Amino acid sequence: MNRWELLQKANTLPTTPGVYIMKNAEGTVIYVGKSKALKNRVSSYFLPSANHVGKTLKMVSSVHDFDIYHTATELEALLLENRFIKQYMPKYNIKLKDSKGYPYICVTSEEYPRITVENDRVYKDAKYFGPFSSAVAAMKIIDVAKRAFMLPTCNKKFPNDIKKSSSPCLNYHIKRCGGVCVGNVSASEYNERISDAVHVFKGDYGNLASQLTEKMNIAAENLDFENAAKYRDFLLSIKKIGDKQHIVAGVDTEADIIGVYADEMGGSIVWLFVRGGAITDKEELSFGAKEIITSESLVSLLIDFYKTRQFIPKEIWIDYPLENEDAELLSVFFREEMNCRSNVLIPKIGDKKRLSSQASTNAKESVLRERREKEKKGIFLAEFSKLLNLPSPAERIEAYDISNSGDDFITASMIVLCDGKFQRGKYRTFNIRTTAGQDDFGSMREALERRLSHKDKDWEYPDLILVDGGAGQVNAVKEIVNQFNAPISVFGMVKDEHHKTRTLTDGVNEISIAHLKDVYTFVYKIQEEAHRVAISRMDAKRRKVYKKSSLENIKGVGEKTAKALLDYFGGLKAIKNASVEELSAVKGVSKKAATAIKDYYNKSTGK
Repeated sequence: MNRWELLQKANTLPTTPGVYIMKNAEGTVIYVGKSKALKNRVSSYFLPSANHVGKTLKMVSSVHDFDIYHTATELEALLLENRFIKQYMPKYNIKLKDSKGYPYICVTSEEYPRITVENDRVYKDAKYFGPFSSAVAAMKIIDVAKRAFMLPTCNKKFPNDIKKSSSPCLNYHIKRCGGVCVGNVSASEYNERISDAVHVFKGDYGNLASQLTEKMNIAAENLDFENAAKYRDFLLSIKKIGDKQHIVAGVDTEADIIGVYADEMGGSIVWLFVRGGAITDKEELSFGAKEIITSESLVSLLIDFYKTRQFIPKEIWIDYPLENEDAELLSVFFREEMNCRSNVLIPKIGDKKRLSSQASTNAKESVLRERREKEKKGIFLAEFSKLLNLPSPAERIEAYDISNSGDDFITASMIVLCDGKFQRGKYRTFNIRTTAGQDDFGSMREALERRLSHKDKDWEYPDLILVDGGAGQVNAVKEIVNQFNAPISVFGMVKDEHHKTRTLTDGVNEISIAHLKDVYTFVYKIQEEAHRVAISRMDAKRRKVYKKSSLENIKGVGEKTAKALLDYFGGLKAIKNASVEELSAVKGVSKKAATAIKDYYNKSTGK
C-alpha cells in the first residue's frame, strides 16, 4: 500500500484502545505501538500534514501495511504491546537487549545466617535486598559489609564448622574476620554483626552510625573498653563507606532516577538507584540509530524493565516529557499488575529535577564517550585493514586455534570480535570428529567447514579470519573458504622461536608487525584468547572423560557415587591412596564397592 491507501485504512479504525503493528513490504514487523484511540494514533503517521523527521520518517516510509488488535482497556493494550515487542523484536522499537535476571543479596534465617547472592527468592524465611544491576555489584556490597564487621568470607557452615582446637585462617590474623570458626564470636554477637550488615545492604548508613555510636558510649560507660573499641572500629569502617557513597537526598529516600538522551545516531537510558538517600547502583541501556524513543515506547520499555527486576521503589523520577496519560498508565500498571504503589514523577523544578537532569547528563556523556571510543577503534581497524590490504574495514573478525592431548580430545576454538571488541557470547568450539590423530591442517579444515555451513544471523560471515599458524594453516582454511565462495580474507598469526607473534601471512607474503606496537598488541591478545578458549575446552573434555573412566567404569560405582567420592576426598589421588575402611565411610559407598575401588586401583598400579 502507498501512504494514501494506508491513511484510508487508518481512518476506518475505531477510536478505542489497541495495538498496531507496522510491517514493511516483505511482511516483517518493523514497529509495534499502542494507543487508547487507534484511529487517531495510526492515522497521524500517514496524514499529508505529518511532519515526521529522522527515525520516525524512515519507519513511516518503510510501512507497507499494518495490523491492529483491539483491547478493552489501555492497560491491556500496554501489556499486549510489550508481548509483541518481545515476540517480533522490531528494529524501530527500543527494547532490553537480553532477559537477564537481577540478583538479590540474601540473608538466611539460620542460627548463623549466611549472606549469598541469589537470582530468585529461593529461601522462604530469608531476607532479600536489591535487586542489583549485576552479581558483581551485589558482591561488592557484600564484601564491604563483611570487611566492616569482620564477618567470615569462607564457605564454612556454622555452628557445624566451629572447632576451637583448629587454627584460624589468614583473614583472622589481618583483622578481616572475627574468627567464628574457632569460637571467638558467639551466636548472638554474630547475629548482631549480621544485623549491622543489613543496614549496609539497605543503604541505611545514618541509622547504623547512630546505633553504633550509642553502643560504643554504653560500653564505655560500663568500662567495657574492649567492646567500646570494637564499636569504634565498626563506626570508622561505616564512616569510610559513607564517605564513598554519593549522598543525594534525605535518608528516607527510595527512588529510581531515570535519565534519557537521544539523537539521530542513537541514545541511552540511565537508571540511578537511590536507597537511603545514596546512589547505590546504576544501570544503562544504549540504543541504536534505528530505534525510536517516544513517550509510549519509553513506558513500554520501563514495564519490561520492572517486570524483569521484580522490584518497584517508592518513587520513580523520569527526566523525559512523558505524556500525562502514559505516566498515569505506568502507575496503573505498577498498582494493578505488580501490586505496588509507586509515585511516578516528571520533575520540573527543585532537587528532584536537578538529580533527574544529572541522570540524563550521565546518559549523554556515556553515549558520547562510547562514540569517541568507537571512532578511535574504527580508525585503528581501518588502518589495520589497510595494512592487510583488505577491501574494507574488518568489522567482524574470527580467530581459530587447535588444541589436543596427543591424539585425543582435539578441539578447535572460534573467537569473535565485532568492531574490535571481543564478543564472548558469540564464541564457539568444535569437537574434531572425522580427522584422525594430530593433523592440525585437517582439524582446521573440518572446523571451518562446519562453521561456514551455519548461515543464520548468529553465524554471519566474518570479514577476516585469523588462524594460529603459518602458510599451511592459511591454505587449509582458504581451501574451505573457496569451497563456500565466501568473501573472507584469511591470515595466519606466525610466532617466533620465543612463542611471540612476529608476522601475519596470507599464505604467500608476510607482514612484519613486531615494530607496530598497536597492531602487535591487538593480534597478540587475539592469539592468546583463541588459545585460552581452545585449551580450556579441551582440558574440560579430558578431565570429564578421565573422571568417568577411572571411577564410573568400576562395578558398583555410578555417577552419583563418583561425585560423592570426589567431593569427599577432593580428587582421584586421595581416592587411590584411601583404604577400604576410609572409602566405605563415604555416604552411599558400600563395603563391596569400596573393595572394588581398591582392587581397581591396585591392579592399575601393579600392586
